[in-house]
Amino acid sequence: MNKQRTTILLIDDHAILREGYQQLLESAGFEVIGQSGNAEDGYQAFIALQPKVCIIDLTMPGTGGLECVRRICNRDKDARILVCSMHEETTLAMRALELGAMGYITKSCSSDVLIEAVKSVAEKRHYLGAEVARSIAMEKLIKTDQKIDSLSHQEFAVFRMVAEGLSIEEISKSLTLAPKTVSNYKTNMMRKLGTTKLADIIFLAQKIGLIHPPNNQ
Repeated sequence: MNKQRTTILLIDDHAILREGYQQLLESAGFEVIGQSGNAEDGYQAFIALQPKVCIIDLTMPGTGGLECVRRICNRDKDARILVCSMHEETTLAMRALELGAMGYITKSCSSDVLIEAVKSVAEKRHYLGAEVARSIAMEKLIKTDQKIDSLSHQEFAVFRMVAEGLSIEEISKSLTLAPKTVSNYKTNMMRKLGTTKLADIIFLAQKIGLIHPPNNQ
């Protein structure tokens, strides 16, 4: 029994790259049903062709790839978009994912990575190229460190104790501070860390090795 092939729309302003992608993808069993050289034509082609996967470049004439991603995802919440860009910057990758893209790889990736990424996105699974994933993880760690470094000595102490599950009263006794003062430190600490959730505090404390996650034996 023949299995229906995954249909693909290529949106990239470099014709030679589009042709190369088409040959590679079709040799891997996919079906390229359309090509577009700019964001506006790509959006119209998506409406007309309804491909299973769109492969979109970011740097294109006109409105550009990010706007194309936004418009397609606004029209179809189930759109499966793989961004294939020359840019490794985490800002662009995160923005594309926030707008609805399901994958992000760079044009320097191997053909195997491209095929794996298309398969993942076609199955509605997110995919990040290794270099992009590393950059995003590193940026998040740096931002976490910067936020934690902004805490005062007392705020950091409260941060650790809150993560350990101590109550305001218990922290108050341990630090010999008034409960209201501890509460103020806690409020300031959570504001600086950008969260109102205890789960986030615990996660951050575990991430920097301040407390250890429970063993699930």
